[in-house]
Amino acid sequence: MNSISTIKWADDGRQHGRVIGISQGADANPPRVTICAIVKNEGAFLLEWVAYYRLMGIERFVIYNNGSTDDTRAVLDRIAGRAGITVIDWPSTPNSGALSFFEARDLVLSLPHLRDFNWWGDMTVGPQLRAYNHFVTYYAAETDWALFIDADEFVVSRAGLSLPALAASYGEDPAVGAVALNWRYFGSSGHRQPDGRLVIERFTRCAPTLHPGHVHMKSLVRTAALDRMLIHSGRLRQGHHYVDDTGTPVALRDFAFTPAISHSRLYIHHYSVKSRAEFERKRARGRAPFADGHPHKGEGLDDAYFRRQDLNDEADLLLLHQAPAVKAEMARLLG
Repeated sequence: MNSISTIKWADDGRQHGRVIGISQGADANPPRVTICAIVKNEGAFLLEWVAYYRLMGIERFVIYNNGSTDDTRAVLDRIAGRAGITVIDWPSTPNSGALSFFEARDLVLSLPHLRDFNWWGDMTVGPQLRAYNHFVTYYAAETDWALFIDADEFVVSRAGLSLPALAASYGEDPAVGAVALNWRYFGSSGHRQPDGRLVIERFTRCAPTLHPGHVHMKSLVRTAALDRMLIHSGRLRQGHHYVDDTGTPVALRDFAFTPAISHSRLYIHHYSVKSRAEFERKRARGRAPFADGHPHKGEGLDDAYFRRQDLNDEADLLLLHQAPAVKAEMARLLG
């Protein structure tokens, strides 16, 4: 049964419209979980990604379209009504006064209030930091939890639980402000080109669980506890803390790393390179924290990066079994 929520009009620079989603079912009042993401030239992958997260119980997406030149906007517009997507065209104008990532991070952390900054138009801060904090400023109050994630990242529940059910579980402790979700890097599985199959079908080889890069994390955040958002984690309000996927409190390092790796309950399949041809497209669009034309836009996305990330030591078939359900949801979204 469909549930309909209405986004109110306001003079604050946001996108607005009607959002249609699917009700959660058994739990009459599950926590609302919204995905916030910034995308650029991801049109080939977005339908699968959205369908996957719909099956994970996500009814609302706020997606910042960062100057895409492919069919990203057309794909999102086609499925927005059925998927509960708000699309925001997000500028990525080169700026000679642009700050480095660490300078921008420190500026964000120093602001007395997020509304003091022009997240829409001040290009000194990179597009991803601006997008995330625009969301925190104008959308966070409309949801109970927010998942800040990229289009090459698929959150996996080992028990097959929905994200609202998991958020409800973590949220039983009012001091839990956010959950740190560790990565698991997936390599190319030997593919040179896309072959028409889903991402979760094609890439099933990955790094060993204890690969040191897996201390990288992303965040599922209780919005009432969130003061402001960085790329991997947020700064939480007093009285709240991060936990890992098992619910154990953790102290993050440099706003991006956990002290240990845990894939016990909830973790992320990170398809950071895909096939070689798809990696070349990733290299062309550059890194999300930086605007087009920024000297660091393509930094590190070289052949050495591909070799480091093309990790195929072990098999992880957990999402392969979800492919039929994802395809069915993709068909539903296309109508």
